[in-house]
Amino acid sequence: MSKEKSVVVIGSGFGGSVAALRFAEAGYQVTILERGGWISRDTFEADDDMMWMPDSGRYGMNDFQLRGRNIIPWLGAGVGGGSHVYAATIKRREFFHDFPGKITYEEMAPFYAIGEEMMEAVKYPQRAPYNQLQSYKIFREAEERMMRDHPEIVEDHGDILLGVAFAPDEESIGQKFTNKHGAEQRYSDPKEQKLLGGDIGVKNSLDKNYLYLAQKHGAIIKDFSEATKISERDEGGYLIEYKDPRKGIHKESTIVCDQLVLAAGAIGSTELLMQCKHIHKTLPRMSDKLGSSYFSNGDYVTAMIPKRGLIYSWIGLIGAIIAASLGQIEIATVSVILYLLGWLISDKKAMPDSGATNSDYIRFRHRDGSTQGLYLEGGRYPTPLKAFIAIILSLTGNYHPSKYKKINKIMNWLGTYIPIFELIERTWPIPILMMGRDDAIGAYELDKNGKVIINFPVSDNDEYIAHLNKLGKMLSKKANAFFIPNAFAQLSKIVEIPHNMGGVSMGINIEDGVVDSYGRVYGYENFIVMDGSIMPTSLGPNPVGTILAFAERSMKKIIKR
Repeated sequence: MSKEKSVVVIGSGFGGSVAALRFAEAGYQVTILERGGWISRDTFEADDDMMWMPDSGRYGMNDFQLRGRNIIPWLGAGVGGGSHVYAATIKRREFFHDFPGKITYEEMAPFYAIGEEMMEAVKYPQRAPYNQLQSYKIFREAEERMMRDHPEIVEDHGDILLGVAFAPDEESIGQKFTNKHGAEQRYSDPKEQKLLGGDIGVKNSLDKNYLYLAQKHGAIIKDFSEATKISERDEGGYLIEYKDPRKGIHKESTIVCDQLVLAAGAIGSTELLMQCKHIHKTLPRMSDKLGSSYFSNGDYVTAMIPKRGLIYSWIGLIGAIIAASLGQIEIATVSVILYLLGWLISDKKAMPDSGATNSDYIRFRHRDGSTQGLYLEGGRYPTPLKAFIAIILSLTGNYHPSKYKKINKIMNWLGTYIPIFELIERTWPIPILMMGRDDAIGAYELDKNGKVIINFPVSDNDEYIAHLNKLGKMLSKKANAFFIPNAFAQLSKIVEIPHNMGGVSMGINIEDGVVDSYGRVYGYENFIVMDGSIMPTSLGPNPVGTILAFAERSMKKIIKR
């Protein structure tokens, strides 16, 4: 290792950013290849420009592509990778007996701590205005009731550890500041919709910490550089071919290195390695286990709608409209009274678009009684009417994340004085983000165009999904809310997955896995994989903390040697 000076890192997500910084700190010449561009709050658009669709001239940070029959992975594209699209949730996994290599939590704990410190992770704050949001209150109160009434299945609940810059006081909300690494950021404003650009510069994304520091140590980031082929060199090291993925740009380049780090995410890393093994034939010694396992981390989304007074108001409003159109004044009057009764007994509007994308969680035992089996977390999303206004503004070139607050004011005015808008705003569901150790194990294969598709036996998760729905109903009941199942997933058998894992899974040898527990590729020297693709199973908790911890663990050993 002491003779090797040049390092290429493919991908700038969580694992790749750790590798880039640690190699750069150790004096290596580091080059990072990232398929996307730099993410900017000033250039964000709320229309299809926020999507990664390079064939259509769209270069946003959100990549949604149907991969096979059942899976739509949610991937990140841009300098900082998935740190721009994840919910900023950082959790620890507290056991590793199902991992190869005799890994223990006691060994992993210090590396978790390093990742949390670098990401400046903090608990969702118990101070105004963050803890005053109605959606947050609804979930926290329901979680406390679940913990009290079902201690046999509920292990823990509370505020999530988040890589978000929360303002120290109300006067600082939305203001710019310099973080401890020296990068410029902005304090979180709960009134800005996070998925519509409000998270940019607010989340402690990798371009504000690991990558920022790696550049200070001399690392070079090549944006819009998508790796297409890896070849082993006769004289040692690797040759990487890459291209500019933007439409109409036919620029292809090569770069050589002594040490290669592949960190393009579970989908990207698996696809590139399978292409090199089976199509290009440039990495023929890669383990036959490549692509043999895919894990979804049991990701699933349902919702709840606070129901107090809701039915009365809808019956009253619809009845009043119909009766008034028929000239039935008495019935219309009674219907208006019924609407007002529902309004009076209702709680405040949930406003599920305000606040951090994720803020709180409740943790359940696994169905077999073991620890860290399932998580239900409170989610946020742009409600449709406000999202529609944001899209219209984007199409006219007038949208900026700060303008969401003005959209809020408009809708709040309509919701105050016009009954139909008031009732619609009161009816928007609150997402329940679900995940856990599920049963289904998928596999990758290359289609005729060389693109990986995922064969995922959704039906193997029927028992798991039924259990999730049961817990969702229990939580909704504690919140005095209607439970809304995921009808789209149930009918179409298609699930959207933000926590894609596996494909280059670790094992004890080349017959058992593609890499060892440090991400070192079996059969190839000085080649490591460092992302969610190396995970050998569904983790249960959100995987970012574990990916960071394994990357820090790997780099400590690799650089030391």
